[in-house]
Parts: sequence; C-alpha cells; structure tokens
Amino acid sequence: MDKSKNSYLTPISLGVATVWFSTHCGAGFASGTQELQYFANHGWFGVLFPLLTFLVIALTYYVGMETARQTGKFSYNEWTKEAFGKYSKIFSPGMEISVIIVTIAASAATLATGGLLVNQYLGLPVLLGSFIMLVIITLICIFGESVVRKNAMIMSAAIIGIISIVIVAGLIKFWPDIVRLFSERYVNPQAAKWSIENTTETVQGSVGNALLWALTYAGFQIGAVGGIVASFKGGLYKKEAQGAIIIGYFMNVIMLIGIALLIFSQMPGIYLDEATRALPTIAVVNQLDIPALEVLYPILLFLALITTAVGLIFGMIARVEPYVLKNMDNVLLKKTIISVGCLVVCYLISTLGLMWVVQTAYKYLGIWSWIFNILPLWFIGYKRLRDRDKLGAVK
Repeated sequence: MDKSKNSYLTPISLGVATVWFSTHCGAGFASGTQELQYFANHGWFGVLFPLLTFLVIALTYYVGMETARQTGKFSYNEWTKEAFGKYSKIFSPGMEISVIIVTIAASAATLATGGLLVNQYLGLPVLLGSFIMLVIITLICIFGESVVRKNAMIMSAAIIGIISIVIVAGLIKFWPDIVRLFSERYVNPQAAKWSIENTTETVQGSVGNALLWALTYAGFQIGAVGGIVASFKGGLYKKEAQGAIIIGYFMNVIMLIGIALLIFSQMPGIYLDEATRALPTIAVVNQLDIPALEVLYPILLFLALITTAVGLIFGMIARVEPYVLKNMDNVLLKKTIISVGCLVVCYLISTLGLMWVVQTAYKYLGIWSWIFNILPLWFIGYKRLRDRDKLGAVK
C-alpha cells in the first residue's frame, strides 16, 4: 500500500507548500511594504487579518489543486474549464486575465529590482543584473515541476531561516512596544483608506476598512494560482493536496504575522515617515544592531525575487507550452524559449513605465478576482469537485 495515500506530509505536499510560500514571498513581502499597507497600518486588529486572508487563499487554491488532480489537467487554461464547466466561457477568461496581469507585474518587478540589487551590492550594470536574474529564473523553470518544488524548498528554507532570525530578534527587542500598542487597542487615525477609486486619502482606522484591504490582498494573490497548481503535477492523492494547503497556510501566516507585528511595533512613526514607509522591514532590521543581517537581508531579497518569478513564470510555461512551437521535439529548448520570451516581454513592459500602471491596478485586480475567480471556484468549482468525488475520483 502506498503510504502517501494516507499521509498529509509527502515530498510533493511539502514542495507545493513551499512553492506557495516562495511565490508569495516577493519583494513586497520581504521589504515589508505589503505588510504595512494591507495590515499593520490599520491598528491592532490589522495584524491579525492574515489569518482570514490566507484562509480565503487556501480554500481557493485547494479547489484548483483538487480539480487538477482529479482531471489530470494542470495548465490553468485546462483545469479551469473543468472547474467551471458550462460557465467556463465566462470565468476561464477571468482567470486568464488575473494570471497574466500578476505574472507581468511581479516578474517585471523582479527583473527590475534584481538589476538594482545586483548593481547596488556588486557594482554591476543594472541591465546585466536583470539578465542574470532572467538566466537563473529560466534555468529553474525549464526542468519541470520537480525542480521547481526542490528549488522552492531550498530557497524557502533559506528565506524562512533569515526571516525567523529577524522575527525572533525583533520580537525580543520590540515586545514591550507590541504589548503596549495592543493593550491600548491602538488604531491608526490616518490609516490607508480603501476605495474603488485610486486615492491617497486616509481615514480613522476601522475593522471594516481593514477587512476590505485584507480581502483585496487575498484577491490579487489568487493570480499566482496557475504556478501553484502546476507545481502539484505528480500529486496522486487527496490528502497530498490537503497537506500542501495546511502546511502552506501556516507557513505563510506565521511569517506574515511575524513581520507585520514587527512593523506594527513601530507605529505610527514607521507609517508617517516617507523613507521608512517605503522599506519598513529594512527600517526595523536596521534597529536590531545585528551586523550579520546587513549581509543576510540582501540575500533574502534576492531569493525572494527569484522564487516569486519562478512560481509565476512556471505557471505561464504550463499554460503556453501546448499551443506554441508544436513541431519542436526538444522540450527543454521549447520551455527555454517560452520562459525567455515571457521574461523579455515583462522586462520591456517594465521599462516602458507600464509597470506603475499595473501595480496601481492591484486593487482592481483584487476585486476582479473575487468576482471571476474566488467566488466561482468556491461555489461552481467546489460543487463539480464534489460531484467527481461521488463518481469515484477520490483517492
């Protein structure tokens, strides 16, 4: 009897969980800008909302993974058709738009930021730094889901190790500030206002306003579903999918809340100061007076950039591969061409300044995902998943 059938913890479930974490842990996460904007700046309740945010993401990813496992279709263009059935003409294009926007935005940011990072720390030209990033991302992506999972596990271990040092050291130093702010039920009087319109207006922090930001965060994170589900290829059992979701949920929540608490400990100053607001985690790290982190944190940023782009580009390769270069027998070369092509497009778009537009559209992407991705997968996708279970798809 295959022990994997009754186990939540398998190499595949652990690998997929780390792909999820590594895709989530991009430059926005590692720098702290996402934690500040979406959670910590609202008040004491804001730092707890990741518990809900990642529950939303976990449930949505699970429907996608189980649909792919049951049907054997791991490209998001194929499994969404299975998930939505007769409604796929409406909702599958919605998923397509979400994945493309997130892939372009995050991958373009990865190449541009990676180039600047290499320039700052190694003194190499920015363009060469971006090229190095492109080569590394392509090499990891072209060798398939097994390599992507292993890469995610290795890099995530390094990222988690560095973040853990920051979190533990930060909690020790700033715990009195965190306790004080919680005991005072601190609420930011100038919290970022959630609005359908793009605005810099602030409002008195409230649970309702913070909830909208947290749900928006969940919305645009769903754009990574293509890479997450594609990395589950090879998964045979329902418990493997459940294990990947459980492990990934706690991995992401613990790390996100940990960083959010450190940023929250510096409220309101860290939010009001323009410099610290741009790179809040680095502002916290600089106060820890740990020389080793001056070396480790740039490494963390570099790894975070690589892992995010790998997860997204891998999902795009899975989507595009069946439809291009059909007469090419060399699968490795085919994947290389697709990966390089996607990354070059992303880089060119970022240099044209469209990147700014895409990033400001994240709020709209979050709303879009709730309408066309999350709710349809919860209701239509989950019902069809259960129907297949009844027909004997469960393992």
